[in-house]
Amino acid sequence: MNIEAWNSELSDFLIGNNIVLGLYLVLGVFGNGLVLFIYLVRMSKNSDDRYFIPSLAGIDACACVVGSSYALALNLLPVRFPGDILCRALWYFSQTTTISGGTLLLVIAVHRYLKVCRPFIGKWSLKVKRLVVLGTVAVAAVLSIPTIFFYGEIKVTSDRYSVENTSLVGYRCGNKGSAGALFGYNVFLFIYAVTGIVIITICYTFIGRSIYSKVMTYRKSLRRVNVVPRPELSVSTVSDIRRSKNLENCATNDKNGDHGYQEQPIERTRVSSNFLKPPEKELPKHIKRRSHELVRANIPAMKNHFQHYKYSYMFMTITVVFVIAYLPRIVIMLLESIFVQTFWLKSDSAIVGLLFLYRLYILNHVVNPFIYGFFDVKFRHEVKYLIWRRKNKPVHPDSQTGH
Repeated sequence: MNIEAWNSELSDFLIGNNIVLGLYLVLGVFGNGLVLFIYLVRMSKNSDDRYFIPSLAGIDACACVVGSSYALALNLLPVRFPGDILCRALWYFSQTTTISGGTLLLVIAVHRYLKVCRPFIGKWSLKVKRLVVLGTVAVAAVLSIPTIFFYGEIKVTSDRYSVENTSLVGYRCGNKGSAGALFGYNVFLFIYAVTGIVIITICYTFIGRSIYSKVMTYRKSLRRVNVVPRPELSVSTVSDIRRSKNLENCATNDKNGDHGYQEQPIERTRVSSNFLKPPEKELPKHIKRRSHELVRANIPAMKNHFQHYKYSYMFMTITVVFVIAYLPRIVIMLLESIFVQTFWLKSDSAIVGLLFLYRLYILNHVVNPFIYGFFDVKFRHEVKYLIWRRKNKPVHPDSQTGH
């Protein structure tokens, strides 16, 4: 048995995992490349709400390329990894893109909070946004430096496969640093991730409260419009009715030669009572017209609510997906640093499941373009235009902004 056979046996049971990684790579590169092209070339560059989308898409595309390629190399070459430098470089860039994506989502959450809840504090200028994006990448690059020292090419041997009573020697990419140092680094990453998640949660909680208060205001206004009070007669109105009735009697008596008139309290009471209790369906026309006008004025505001806050909802969804996809990786890295020697000594099916969860974070970078397409109508129109190449491009004005 030679090294090739040993490598093939170890990689064969990961075929399903390789197929998933291949889909991650293709869909991630194509989807995020499409996002970059549309948002940078086809759309207006002056939109404050869309500014961070191309930056996030660029990070997502890099994460898909580096993360998927690195994972495929580990699966296909489990004991034939081609070099120590490549191993360190892939680990470093994979960690940098992942931390960059999470940190940028934290920055976006703070930006959304200031925009929705503190609009008068100050708007971020274009220069500030660029510095924030560069700072995010710089922070991730610094935090990923320890991986250069913790990971590298490791020599592995097998007593099961030997040539002339000599154990086979292979090389894989993995942890080669101090177990205690690696554990401390992973604990730091775990605290960093949890702190970011807490801050993001607080920001979006305040955003949600602000949006909810506006929704309740709209609903209360609609309820006030729909509940129209019954018109009650004032004292002056009753006096007018009396006067008109007495004048009518006076005119009748005048025809008969009687130039005086007498009040008729019984008849007056009967008429006033009937007038004060009109049928509920017979509301005055001007009240009906005013009610309909107010309803028509408020309903569009309710309908445009989602459109107005679509970017806040979009980034909330992206953040939730990121947390769900990224936490398994952090937990497995923490457990791996605790049980260095025994963590991966499991059955083939268990290893396949663990590797799937470990690399689930790549899925977050893949699905973001689909989230953009769901929330951003103009983005969908542009995608349809590029696919069908219609002569008349569907128009969706950039003036429709969201928060």
